[in-house]
Amino acid sequence: MAPSLNVIALISGGKDSLFSILHCKANNHAIVALANLHPAQTSDQDVDLDSFMYQTVGHAVIPLYEQALGIPLHRQEILGKAINSSRDYEQVIEQEQDETEDLVPLLKKVVQAHPEANAVSTGAILSTYQRTRVESVALRLGLTPLSFLWQYPLLPPYTQSSLLHDMAAVGQEAVIIKTASGGLDETFLGLNIANSRTIAKLSKVMARYGEAGNGAIVGEGGEFETLALDGPKALWRRRIKIESSATKALDGGQTILRIEKSALEGKSAEEGQTIDALRIPPLFDVEFENILGAIEIEPKSPALSKDVSAATDSLEKVLPTDYDTSAVEGLPRNSYSDTPTVFTYSNLISDLRPSAGIAPSRQLTKILLRLDYILKQWHLLKANINHCTLLLRNMDDFTVLNPVYGQYFSDVNPPARATIATGDAMPEGVDVMMSIILDKDESDRKGKIVRRTERQGLHVQSRSYWAPANIGPYSQAISVRLPPSQASIDEEQTRSSEIVYVAGQIPLIPASMDVYQSHGFQGQALLSLQHLWRIGRTKGVRWWTAAVGFIPVSEDAEEHVRTAQDLWKRLHSPPASNASRDNDDEDEEEEAHIDPWDRLNRSNGPGFNDTTHRAPIPDHTAISSPTNPNTHPVPPCFIAQVHALPRGVDIEWSATGITSADIQFTRNITYPHLTLTSPRDSRARFYTLEIREHSDVDVLSRLGEDSVVEWTSAVVYVGRGFVWDDVRAGLSMRGVQWVPCYRVWGEGGREVRGVLVGRVDGEVHGVDVGKVEKGGVFGKLKSMVR
Repeated sequence: MAPSLNVIALISGGKDSLFSILHCKANNHAIVALANLHPAQTSDQDVDLDSFMYQTVGHAVIPLYEQALGIPLHRQEILGKAINSSRDYEQVIEQEQDETEDLVPLLKKVVQAHPEANAVSTGAILSTYQRTRVESVALRLGLTPLSFLWQYPLLPPYTQSSLLHDMAAVGQEAVIIKTASGGLDETFLGLNIANSRTIAKLSKVMARYGEAGNGAIVGEGGEFETLALDGPKALWRRRIKIESSATKALDGGQTILRIEKSALEGKSAEEGQTIDALRIPPLFDVEFENILGAIEIEPKSPALSKDVSAATDSLEKVLPTDYDTSAVEGLPRNSYSDTPTVFTYSNLISDLRPSAGIAPSRQLTKILLRLDYILKQWHLLKANINHCTLLLRNMDDFTVLNPVYGQYFSDVNPPARATIATGDAMPEGVDVMMSIILDKDESDRKGKIVRRTERQGLHVQSRSYWAPANIGPYSQAISVRLPPSQASIDEEQTRSSEIVYVAGQIPLIPASMDVYQSHGFQGQALLSLQHLWRIGRTKGVRWWTAAVGFIPVSEDAEEHVRTAQDLWKRLHSPPASNASRDNDDEDEEEEAHIDPWDRLNRSNGPGFNDTTHRAPIPDHTAISSPTNPNTHPVPPCFIAQVHALPRGVDIEWSATGITSADIQFTRNITYPHLTLTSPRDSRARFYTLEIREHSDVDVLSRLGEDSVVEWTSAVVYVGRGFVWDDVRAGLSMRGVQWVPCYRVWGEGGREVRGVLVGRVDGEVHGVDVGKVEKGGVFGKLKSMVR
């Protein structure tokens, strides 16, 4: 279990920052200090600054929290302004200081007074703007950011109002002190937000004004602001009482509760709720919990089928038990490829003739210098690298290498990354190897940019209940636009779908960052898949082009392969036919328990849909499968065995998603071990191929208009029996990176010699696609596999 933290709680007086403190305590962290930024003192004690970052209305009450909670309070004046309005924050030297930087001297002052402090909490729920700014400052000061309310409405029970109901359950009282949304007039001022009647009244207004969703009912869009006055006795020693106040109208239809006088009131020892009533969101989403429950009561998976066993036995007869490094010794290294849409640099090593004795940290430093040189030669920016594969010989080196890597990838949204240790499958003398993918803005023949990638990162570095924090030099996901199809360009529909690169996901408990230990391999495989799903859903993924599950060497490898692929298949199965009936039953049961006042008021006007929308993955409405039109397709899932994974976990999932609303998935009838995914609004095509025999690579030249001529980017997972001959003979693997593995399994748990996952961007009129090498990469590869 992760050690408890000593937390500085950032407070604004609002409901969320105070409620977040309760979750810090529930996770066994100690609150050592409160910190608050306030506006300059003026005659108007309830001044509302034009700040995107800080709540300042009601700031005159803030000093009372020190005695109310019995926790030291540190305050400082806000000096800066909202200069940097970017969604993701990055410190930039400006002529005028951004208001975010006011946190730096405040937190430094708190740490000086409380040197044991090592974390900072915030009440961010859906605001990337706020969260990334607190994270930026916290990490610069060596503090762990905590955002336990992050994505709260998207966690079970998947309702927007769950946060407010949970506040009510523990007795937190927070009154509305400002309204700034249509329908929210002065009658809302002073209402306790954690009250069933207030919630019903808010719901009615949000439904009427079309603001249902996006956190409007919890005020995430600035619809209203609150002031916390009381809470459970585990935190609140005394309550705050507003003794006199007056409403005040502001410009733009806003209203404010001007607090003229406030004081503290005592609380009896028996008064108020305990923190035991605090609801912690369950670890698993409903669909994942259902799968976990189902596999626990089902009999164990049967042994390998006869055909799979025969294939594996045949492979065993011709392959040594120990890994033969000659399988990868001849593969190309330091190979780069530049296409109009993607730049790849594959299998970088530090020296052309590697030798033992060079420290892994030195190897990585030289790799990064080589990468930097090539990027400059091609006039490319490292900030535009979207995915990185980091291969190590020994996972024990990771703690030394990660700071070196992080110093290079220091931009606000570093690339998504997969890290594995391949042990003796790594070429001799090589301890570190790296490959990168960089999507480029696309230009026409005259050099004019005709498509921008519009790179967007998801880089959550705070601990929460949502998904593991990326407290390190990698993002959970990076998305970029795919090149549009010719039809889209002709119809001037140039807004194509996106490709989403997701970082390798391991089974960490998000709130603690501990490795999940329950339910054995099944539990680890399912939790890491849930991380993949939650990240994918946030980025709009509708379909995975393929997934690769990395597992370490173990005696239970075949069983783990079956389990992982079975979980993948279950998650892609359509919902049960009786799901709607079950939901109706639940709705009827919920209706029976609704307070009569709530039912009466809810029935007037349009209904408020409190349920948080969670887009399905896969989105079956977006997928068509011409070869199997009456079935629900499942994207291919492969398993690769390596030496070790980060944190000693049993599985790491790697996958790439696409966001298109119209996707064609084809499983070749003649060659069932070949799949093709084609988003209709893009000319990008995504292939997977299991290489079982040396002749399998010939398949890619027999696909007619879908034949592969040259790869835009691709990965070969090299297993036993996959050997290249004499690369000096001019054999090419342009755009292809390779990952050495001990063993590789294709679909159905069958061990194969290798798996290829690749992307091809077709030509489009007016874009300079350059010269295409005759025969393409697989015209040359087919003689290399035997």
